[in-house]
Amino acid sequence: MNGIRPDDREFAPEFTVYSKYLCYQTYDVTPFLREGGNVIGMLVGDGWYDSANFKPRSRKFKAEHSVLFQIKIDYEDGTSEMVVSDDAVKVSESPVRSSDLFAGELYDARMEQENWNCCGFDDSSWKAGISCKKSYANLVAQYGEPVRPVKELPAVGMTVSPKGETIIDFGQNLAGVLRVKTKLPAGTKMVLDHFETLDQYGNYFNNIFMSEKTGHKQSDIYISNGKFTEYIPHFTYHGFRYVRVTCDQPVSPENFTAIVLSSDNEDLGTFETSNEDINRLYENTRWSQRSNLFSIPTDCPQREKGGWTGDIQIYARTAMLNENVTPFLTRWLRNMTCSQQKNGAIPNVIPLTGIYELLEKLNRIVYRNFEPVGEAGWGDAACIVPWSMYQLTGNIRILREQYDTMKKWCDYIINTAKKRRGKMKHPKEIDQYLWNTGHQYGEWLIPSQTVDGADQSAAKPINTSVYCAPIFGWNSCRIMADTAALLGHTSDELYYDDIASRMKSAIQKGLIDDDGKMPLDFMGSYVLAIAFDLAPERKKKSIAGHLIRKIEENGDCLDTGFLTTPYLLDALCKIGRMDKAYKILLQTKCPSWLYDVGRILRTFKIKKNVEVTDNGKIII
Repeated sequence: MNGIRPDDREFAPEFTVYSKYLCYQTYDVTPFLREGGNVIGMLVGDGWYDSANFKPRSRKFKAEHSVLFQIKIDYEDGTSEMVVSDDAVKVSESPVRSSDLFAGELYDARMEQENWNCCGFDDSSWKAGISCKKSYANLVAQYGEPVRPVKELPAVGMTVSPKGETIIDFGQNLAGVLRVKTKLPAGTKMVLDHFETLDQYGNYFNNIFMSEKTGHKQSDIYISNGKFTEYIPHFTYHGFRYVRVTCDQPVSPENFTAIVLSSDNEDLGTFETSNEDINRLYENTRWSQRSNLFSIPTDCPQREKGGWTGDIQIYARTAMLNENVTPFLTRWLRNMTCSQQKNGAIPNVIPLTGIYELLEKLNRIVYRNFEPVGEAGWGDAACIVPWSMYQLTGNIRILREQYDTMKKWCDYIINTAKKRRGKMKHPKEIDQYLWNTGHQYGEWLIPSQTVDGADQSAAKPINTSVYCAPIFGWNSCRIMADTAALLGHTSDELYYDDIASRMKSAIQKGLIDDDGKMPLDFMGSYVLAIAFDLAPERKKKSIAGHLIRKIEENGDCLDTGFLTTPYLLDALCKIGRMDKAYKILLQTKCPSWLYDVGRILRTFKIKKNVEVTDNGKIII
């Protein structure tokens, strides 16, 4: 408004299921008005809607930049006036030549138009905007805090790598952008390649899968107009600690500042112990939360930036202990309701669009599903997240809002279990209550079963979904019964309680042998049986023994995957083995939580007296 931003929010209107849930934002612009003429200026970019990963795979998709605005003016004499987006809007090309949430931004400062958003600017060369007809039915007021700058980190050092690259270090992995102070000769190009870790020799390392083919290199490019400026990218953000600066002019680290971006949720809690490694682990957790609660709960801030349901169902409880994320999660859950399929299946990623729509279709084809599918531990976020919100905050309203979504998800599980027989060939009276068919990720990324980042257990004839899916399916139905009881839906309470009881009996009869062994002798299978109190009384001791055996066989290191690691220490405490729980928590060998803390401290630092031998070893 008259050249001044009304606030510091970024990435409006944020990431939602746009066709059903498009947020509008409100601003008080009174302080920015001037006597006489006033000008509204908007800089518009591709955002989530037209980004490489999230662009809808539909012939109906239109990559149009559009704006909708309305200003309500109340005069002192009691009258009012509306100024709205209409045929009077004028448009022009901007210095932002391209922008993508993944690939980065190209900004040509030579195309800047001074005072373009202020009164008195000559817009005679600008074009008239094209009026378009859109439905307003999907418009809702934004609920939850916006994405904002929450911290600033100065560069902690600048080095020249063995390959001769100029690399700036900000000392912390983060999600955000750079602010660069620069005065370069006109036409000079500065390329900023963002990345998370150095390679083993101290060079730039791009860890984004397929980035060379797709161009997703987290690169911002600034072309100077010869004037002093502070450049900040407009329509992108990156996950990084390091930045490789390529420029034919010298650069100084003091001219680079990392701006940390995040959904600006209220800070609630901290955690501190007498163990510095545990404290560092907690700080890493807070930085991960800062980087991934970014309009939606993402899986990572650099490669995918997707709203994977499995990630947040695991992390929701922890997130709520650290920050007030109730509005944030409420908005995301409303989008889950928008994305739920007719048969009740919950997509793996919310919002579901772009490459993830394609992934869902491939999963259906491979596993011969003729309807949309939902995966155990991922789709179960429909029940686990609102239930966690209730447990930690007493928020019964979220259970009311999500009740139908939770119910449809449980019915999907129940119907899927009944329709298709599992591979273990159980009798029908058992098999119909075991959710063990269709596409499943299973436990996902068990260290001993993972090779080059790929989970090998999923390729086995009987994979880890054989115990994960039935147990998580039971858990959702149990939550549904408890939710129905809380809300006074008696008939639903009785129905889902009965289903959950039958599922528990089927798990005990169909998955747990007489000696307490599970279908696959994996650490995680025993963790879930113990953590969810599914073991029959007479088998509890033997199941506990199998868990301890697996831990000791693995050198007192964890060997649990995505869905079972959160329950590992609780399971050990339940069987009275807090000594093992502490041993695993404080373990520094790989795989462990503190191994990564120690690895950071052991990170290879570039030094002058480095010799790289022919076989790739480093001698310092």
